[in-house]
Amino acid sequence: MLACLLLLPATGQEKPLSELDRELLLEKLKEIQDNSDNTVKGRYGVALAAFKKARESSAAAHELYLNCIEKVRFEDQLRKASEFRDWKKRHKDRNDTPAFRLALQHQLNWLVLTLEAAQVEDISTLSSRGISVLEAVIRDAEDLKDQDQLLRSNPLSSIFADAYSVGNIEIGNWPKSPLDIADLYENVILPPLRNPKALDSLRKAWLKRIEHEGNLLEKWTTEASGERDRKPAFEKWLAEGRQNLNWAMEVDLFRAGDQRGSALRMLEHLKTHLTHKSAPKWITQFTTLVEGGPLDEEAEGAETAQ
Repeated sequence: MLACLLLLPATGQEKPLSELDRELLLEKLKEIQDNSDNTVKGRYGVALAAFKKARESSAAAHELYLNCIEKVRFEDQLRKASEFRDWKKRHKDRNDTPAFRLALQHQLNWLVLTLEAAQVEDISTLSSRGISVLEAVIRDAEDLKDQDQLLRSNPLSSIFADAYSVGNIEIGNWPKSPLDIADLYENVILPPLRNPKALDSLRKAWLKRIEHEGNLLEKWTTEASGERDRKPAFEKWLAEGRQNLNWAMEVDLFRAGDQRGSALRMLEHLKTHLTHKSAPKWITQFTTLVEGGPLDEEAEGAETAQ
């Protein structure tokens, strides 16, 4: 019936849709949507199965990487098999290292979680798994030096996602990589804890965030100076960045309900770090909080991310 309706030639006269027309057109739309949804679910299922299997070892991750390179950059572009063999040899000589293979394994681990995040209504339900992926990277940090760029890249833009056609999904505030620690905590882990009944959990999560940022920076900073090894970037973070995060934690706890305890700790923080370059901002924020006024959200977020 619908096919006949759509095949009728135009008469040159405007004719409004009848109720039957509307019903048939909406039914057809639903059929198209259902077919599309089933196709997408099937594609995600195939991709997840392949990614989960490949993340089991660095060797398996690298094997899948080579297969995806061959498909996307050679087979899909109708290039010769000999060209892929030449590329593979160059890759082995220049880039195929244990660190690179391990980084691919961690990238796949986050890609799996990212695809699963696209299928849940509340990404905060993946908090513990997000932390597990981050902590796995931190544990392997010594073996992952020089792989920072790969690990910080969005796996939805990776060769894996290209090969399996899953790179076009959008997941709101989901972090693009496990090393986006600020986004992981601000968008996934902390929001459900910001209430008076979860103050202890909120504080523990903040302390874990500070620990994670410090651990990663310490392990990936190896600058030598004079006769001893120094880590200037990490030392600067200890003096400045960590104190900004400690302050942001107390502000968050204050706003979540621990007003008296946080206010006292903020005063002690100011007393100890009055020469810190952020101290003037802290004083302004403290005054605003105690007086019950709203904070400058943009300035607060910029400081927290430092």
